[in-house]
Parts: sequence; C-alpha cells; structure tokens
Amino acid sequence: MNSTYWSRYWRARLRRRTFLAASGVAALGAAGLTVGCGDDDDNEQGGATATPAAGTQPAGSPTAAPAGKRGGTMRVAKAAPDTGLDPHIVVTNPIHPAKAYSHLWTYQASTKTVCYDLGLEHEQVDPLTLRVKIRQGVKFQADVANGRELTAEDVAYSYTRFPVALTKGSQVNQIQWGWIDKIETPDKYTVVIKQKNPFASNVIALGSSAFAVVAKEVVEANGGDLMRVMNAGSGPYRMVKREPTGTRYERNPDYFQHDPASPTYVKEGPYIDVWEESIIPDPATVKAKFLAGELDVLTVVNIDRLVADELAREKGVKVVKGPANGHLIMQFDNFKWTDKRLRQAIWMAIDRDAFIKNLYLGEGLYGGPTASEFAKEGYGLSQEELKKLQAFNPGDAKKLWQEAGGPQTFPVIKMVTMQAIPIFATATEFVKKQLEQNLGAKVEVEVVDPATYVARAVAGFAEKAPKPWDLFIAWELSLQTIPDYNALAHYVPVGYGAIFGNLRPDSPKSETAAFAGRMQQLWSAQAQELNPEARKQKVQELVRVIHQEYGPAVPLPVPEFQYAAFRDRVKNYPEKDFMYANAGTGLFRVQNLWLDA
Repeated sequence: MNSTYWSRYWRARLRRRTFLAASGVAALGAAGLTVGCGDDDDNEQGGATATPAAGTQPAGSPTAAPAGKRGGTMRVAKAAPDTGLDPHIVVTNPIHPAKAYSHLWTYQASTKTVCYDLGLEHEQVDPLTLRVKIRQGVKFQADVANGRELTAEDVAYSYTRFPVALTKGSQVNQIQWGWIDKIETPDKYTVVIKQKNPFASNVIALGSSAFAVVAKEVVEANGGDLMRVMNAGSGPYRMVKREPTGTRYERNPDYFQHDPASPTYVKEGPYIDVWEESIIPDPATVKAKFLAGELDVLTVVNIDRLVADELAREKGVKVVKGPANGHLIMQFDNFKWTDKRLRQAIWMAIDRDAFIKNLYLGEGLYGGPTASEFAKEGYGLSQEELKKLQAFNPGDAKKLWQEAGGPQTFPVIKMVTMQAIPIFATATEFVKKQLEQNLGAKVEVEVVDPATYVARAVAGFAEKAPKPWDLFIAWELSLQTIPDYNALAHYVPVGYGAIFGNLRPDSPKSETAAFAGRMQQLWSAQAQELNPEARKQKVQELVRVIHQEYGPAVPLPVPEFQYAAFRDRVKNYPEKDFMYANAGTGLFRVQNLWLDA
C-alpha cells in the first residue's frame, strides 16, 4: 500500500468531510454505480457447492470447459437482497434477468450494434410494424416448462405481461413498452410487433433487461408473477441458491449455441461456469475482500477519482474510466408542488457548483436532464446553457419561497433516502442543508432500507393519493437501454413521472393534470420523430420547457466520469460499455467474459 498516497487521500477526505459537516452532509461517499452486482468467497474451479436449504435448488453440471477460457467462478457483491425476481416487475438487481433469462438481443452502445440473443434478424417493415425472426431449437431450462422449446408465442406472452405487471407495482415503466399495440406470431419463429405509434428507439428498448422471455406455465403456476421464482426462462445460468447471505448461479447445461454468433454472444459461451454474489452492505468489507483477491469485480464501493487512483496502484487490479451516463433527479410530489414559484425556489436554492466540488471531487456536470453523453450528440442542452438555466440564487429563492407561502404550505419538508446507494443519502443530506440555509425551511429526512425506499417511491399511485414525502432523490439507470433520452424517464407520465411523482393527466389537481398533458405531448413528439436531426430539436424543446416550468422534477449534478475496478484474472471486461449497467453491454449480459485461472 502506498503510504504517500494514503496520507494525500485522507487529507482530501478530511477536507471534504470538514465541508460536509459544516453543511450538514454526512460523509457517505459520492456516486454509487448501482444497486446489484455480486460476490462471494470461492475457488476458481467452480466454487463451493451450495448447501441444500430453503431457497436452494439442485445444480446442473456445467458443460466441460474448452482449454483456456471455459470455467471458473465470478465472485461479486451487492449491498442488499433483491426485492423480487420477476423481470417484468422488479429491476433492482440486473444480474437476475441477465443470467436466468434470454432476450431478443442486447444493444452495444459504444458501437451502436444490435447483439442478437434469441433473435436472428429484425426488419422495420413500416413505421408501425417490426418483424423479428428468432432461433429454432432454443429450450427452456430443464426444470422450467419441462424443458420444452421456446417459440414466438413465448415472446408474445412475455411482452404482453407488462400492462398487468404495472398493476403489481412494476418498476418497468411504459417508456420501454407502451409503444407496443399487439404482437402477432404468424409461425413458431416469427414475431411481428404492431406499434401504436412510430417509436424511434423501439429496437433499443427491446434490448432492455426487462424484455426477458418467460414461460407462461411457470407464471400461471405462481399466481401471476415470478417475484419468488428462481428460474422461469431459458437463460445461460440457473439460480441454485437464494439466501440472506447471497445468491448463486450455475451454467445452464442445456443452453443454446449462438450460431451465428454476435458481439458479446460467442458460439460456445458463456465461458464462466458460476456466478456467486454475496450480500455485503459494508463498503469497507467489500473493498477489503476485493483487494485480498476474494472478489473479482468491485461493486458496492463508490469509486471516485481518489479511490480509482488508489486502486490503480494495487497489484493484480485494473481500473477503467469512462463517461458517466446516469442522472440524478429530485422528484416533486406534483400533487403538492402546484405553485410554480415554490418549485422555482427549490431549484434556485441549490448550489450545484458546491455539490459537484464536494460530492464528486470536482468531476461533475450539471444534470441535463438528458444524460450528458447523449446531450453531446444533440439530444439535450450544452453545459453553458444548463448553468444559466440552473443558476444558484439564494436571495431570490428565499423571496419566492416567502411570497408563495412556502412556510405555510410546507411547515416541514419531508424527504426519504437510503444508504445502499451512497449518493442518495449524501445528496439528500446536501439538499436538506441547502434548503434549510437558503430558504429557512425545516426539512426532515427518513432513512430506510432499499425495499422500503422502493415502496415509498410508488406509494399512492393506485389510489391517486399524495406521497408520504415531498421531495425524493433517485438515480435512474434502467433506461440506459434507450440512450438518447433515458434521463427523461422521471419527467413524463409514461415514465416514472406518474408512478413516482404523481405527474398524471388524470390528476385531481387541475394544474398538475394540465402540466402532465403538456409534458406527455412534448415527449411523444420527440419519441415519434424518426428523423434524428428533427428529433434532437424536439428533445431540446422539451428540456427547455422543463427548465422554464421548474419541474416536474429537479435535475441535480451528475458525475462526469465513471470508474470500474476488477481483478486482472477477469478477461474481456467490457471497458467501453461498463457504464451502461443495465443496457446488456454492461457486465452481466456479456458472455465472452472469461477468467484466467
């Protein structure tokens, strides 16, 4: 360990902690990559066999390993148990739909390539018709639907589950699937998707981990959902253990070959035999295990510039850096924040430069709300324009707050957060202190576990009721499968705007209903625009309206860069796509990864 580095590292941490303490922010770390990933202690020949217990299934025998690549156990960690296993309802742990299920394809963002999985080819016949050919001979796992062949009917059934899943509290929002009108199956291996409207990102959306293909028999046998079902698909791995300490996936011995192969889907893949993920909520423990060589990929731990610098000096560790692509927003409960002046006061009371300096160590950008890499392509606004639109003005903010009756409408501003993703808790505390200092508001923060956090987010949706909170910070990653506007998910009703923010056209609040209708109209206009240049202009118009109306959510600063760290025994790590965690070109659905024993 480099002592000179450590003294410099802790001096920097101490300076940041001093600032955070002065501003009321706990030193919880900067941006976390995502909830999920995994770990466990295991050997490289396949790991310890899971002890039969509740939630454990007998394992199949992995296929013999070709020399040099096939075999071994990938060991990863996650901070908390997954909150469910149904890929059409819950997406808090991307490893499960990536391992237990197959998809039509994934999308490689770095090369803008469709990587076929179940699919063989696709054709946009006309703006409202997408035709897909799927592979023949693909089988469900041996203990799923008696291992029968997967056909086009299974694809159709899986994708028409989404509206029903939504009634069960699904986190898979309508941006991903709402464009689908109906699905036809003219033969066993042809899927024809009839669209309600043109949708520029339909092919990319179908690459989402949510579009897993499930077996109807298993769904129906389990009361209509798969929340507790370990295996219901044809994926490359079978979940054989799900316990409070972690989960284990073993290679499906009957997994189909990708012939012809496509990027990331090699013919004889996947190479790795076993994935073990341990639940370790303490980042320090995760980091220690990683440095000791007991974990292969560093998760749970926030990797900022200082941590990346430290890790790069460690023997046997590789660190890669890429442009960050997430977004951080603070959601209004739009049933309550109907006065535009109150929303404006919140926007103007937050010092975003201080946020970037102290939470991201200076490596941050103003939130778009479209993700920064796509804004650079024209699907959003420049940093210069965003800085003008999100100017910090505490004097005017406090004046607006008083004039609009903020102290009376919100005698206490309630916020909810969790610590499983450090940036949530850190950003919430930062905003809390900013609002207290710059508005004179009283703010209370409730810290909850991940399952409660999700429940708080969707609370009241079915009843059209106010939220049990007033402001709610979230980081959306699941829509990185739709690169050109993923960060807008929280700003439109068909995204998370209605589910999380009560932004709904059927709102009992007339102001909210009108605002929701306008946002939906603007979003639909850009989504249905098939000319890229014209679409960019429409996205920019939408983003400007968000800023002019100071809502329906507050874009917060985002990291400029994202770092990943892994042991050097991990080969073919997706260095150009790791930041697209759920896009299918992130870590979990790449099948040409292999371990050097």
